[in-house]
Amino acid sequence: MRIAYTNAFYRQNSTDGGGTHVAQFINNAVSLQHELWLWGEGRHPATHPIPATRIGKLRALRNMDVVYTRVEDRVPDCGRWAVAPYRQLIGSPLIVWEFNTVPEFGALLGRTEREIQSAIQAFKRYGRGCDLAICVSRELAAYVKEKLGIRRVLVVPNGSDPKLFRPDVEPVRRVQRHTRQLNVVWIGSAYLSWHNFDLLGGAARILWERCERAQVVFHIIGQDFRFMGDMPPNVHYYGRQAYETLPRWLAAMDVGLCSYRPGPGDFSSPVKVFDYMASGLMVVGSFQPQLREIFDKLEQPDLLVSHDDPVALADVLAKAAQDPERVRRRGHAGRQLVLEYYNWQRAARDTFREIEIILKERN
Repeated sequence: MRIAYTNAFYRQNSTDGGGTHVAQFINNAVSLQHELWLWGEGRHPATHPIPATRIGKLRALRNMDVVYTRVEDRVPDCGRWAVAPYRQLIGSPLIVWEFNTVPEFGALLGRTEREIQSAIQAFKRYGRGCDLAICVSRELAAYVKEKLGIRRVLVVPNGSDPKLFRPDVEPVRRVQRHTRQLNVVWIGSAYLSWHNFDLLGGAARILWERCERAQVVFHIIGQDFRFMGDMPPNVHYYGRQAYETLPRWLAAMDVGLCSYRPGPGDFSSPVKVFDYMASGLMVVGSFQPQLREIFDKLEQPDLLVSHDDPVALADVLAKAAQDPERVRRRGHAGRQLVLEYYNWQRAARDTFREIEIILKERN
């Protein structure tokens, strides 16, 4: 299958969830023997570049079976290829859009309500030509189908690479490890306000004031910490770390934390959670829809707390610190679920299986 992968920004060892998703899509598509052509930043050695000139671009696209476009909160310029007259110019390949968030996510980036509504209308206009929408969560799929009017939708949650993220890798030395100390990690980009640092900070402060400071320690890995505000002394910052080093960081931890505020984060599929699980960490989170789905499968609903209840989060972590064997068992169950389902290979297989079905239907 010849696939034009558009609006995708490939960076080797990217530290953010979006970049990780792009790299894994490329790696797994190539491993499945598909021919990938990239139009976007960065170049993967196993792919081909789509020419930058207008004529060269049209010639390349007319040879494609599929135009696969990564979509964020707005329709990218290449999204217009889904409808006439642009679609006829590129030879009418299958048009697939991969949705990773909703237009309302734009509010977190400073877009106005008018700009968000304009983005929704553009999705409706160009989405008439979208043959398949790949959505990373059930909530996002329902939004795309009901609000944007795209008829054919497939839910493909994100995942992890359990060969890279494993409990048995050598831990980093910067993190102290003690029998009675629970190391809790959060990974991400702090500039996105959907991350609930009030919940994290409130729980950390409660534990510090309870004199359980030596039992529960928080480790924050990522960028733009200036937006997090003041934190108690049991919260440690390490800055952005190269993606290939993250397995060693997670190997030094016991619990992975994922906390969202209600809103656009409800539609996401947090990559960090699957990397936590692949590393054998017990995961604790807020009531985000996909987290609920995962925790129901794990039969661990008691590890979810309300977004505005730091006392509940502190209690969950304090209880975990008293029972390291229970933490280990729950972490092992999470890794097994990644091996069985929440991995990038499964995501690629599900995606390309549906695309191949549609291509056969068209012939």
